[in-house]
Amino acid sequence: MKDLLDTFNEWKTVKLHIVTRTCDRGSIQSNKTAPRIVNKTECSLRCVNSVLKNMTNLENIEVDYHIIDDRSSDYFRDSLKKICEESKQKVTFDFLGDRDTEGQDPHTQSRFSVKVAYDYIYSLPDEDLVYIVDDDYLHRPDAIGKMLIAWDHIDNYVNIVHPKFRIKGDLLKEGKKEHEVDEIMSNTIVREDTPVGIFPQCFTQLFPFSKNPTLDYYPKPSMVIPTPVGYYQTVWYTHESFMLKAKEFRKFKEVFDRLQVTGSPAAGWEGDTITELWQKHIAMHMPLDPDLMHMSVSQDVPFTWSFDAVQTLWEDCNTPYSLPENSHIDLKWDEIGL
Repeated sequence: MKDLLDTFNEWKTVKLHIVTRTCDRGSIQSNKTAPRIVNKTECSLRCVNSVLKNMTNLENIEVDYHIIDDRSSDYFRDSLKKICEESKQKVTFDFLGDRDTEGQDPHTQSRFSVKVAYDYIYSLPDEDLVYIVDDDYLHRPDAIGKMLIAWDHIDNYVNIVHPKFRIKGDLLKEGKKEHEVDEIMSNTIVREDTPVGIFPQCFTQLFPFSKNPTLDYYPKPSMVIPTPVGYYQTVWYTHESFMLKAKEFRKFKEVFDRLQVTGSPAAGWEGDTITELWQKHIAMHMPLDPDLMHMSVSQDVPFTWSFDAVQTLWEDCNTPYSLPENSHIDLKWDEIGL
């Protein structure tokens, strides 16, 4: 992967901003219908640690990591600061103070830090890449590097390769000869500006399989693009973790701002907000064989992963502050797979 990243840097000076919102006070994940498979405090610690491990592998790429913590436990905050300090990586913190949340459910409370995160992102330079990622995404050590390579390759396909192919097809339809078209294309510079994004999770509910509880809703037609780091599929829906250029957040600020009120009549969920962008304005893609796992519910295990793969990654992201009593994974394997 290092050679591929070196190639990526030959023609582009990249600065990557990673933004994570952390909170171990409560979970918006239902404890009745689909309980979390891991303890939330332990999950957030290990997931942050997995990002720090990735940062050590991003040589020659300027990376900063900004963590916004929303009133987590003292134990979590102290442990968080220690693992970040010991990592020697560039990390900044925004520890949010107490506020009046009486009568608010956990989801509504979580929207406060969403505004803080997006206000931070809106201030970043146009061409910088931003990876906003929730605190329950557990990464393999080279996951973010592969995302950068995939983003670069897909951006080239979407904005250079495919437009040239389309123009060539139009010229042939007009009746021009093959040699005439080749001459025209050799002197034609094509560069479109369709925004490209990466959703790092393989969201299994987007596929038509018998155990999919929403078979009649999520699966839609898509296109698969091969990249040097695996196959990526176009997607119409994502959660709130993805990689995108900073300028796109500002360009579509009105839509991203609606994430601040999801769970309300104004915007019920991601399908009422950001998925509008993926369907109309931004070419969003996800890996078919991902290098991370959303450590939320059993159904989030990627098709290509085994229980051992999940368990091994979980153990590999262990921290000196991990507590044995919080380290169990409760996967229900009968809810997973095809």
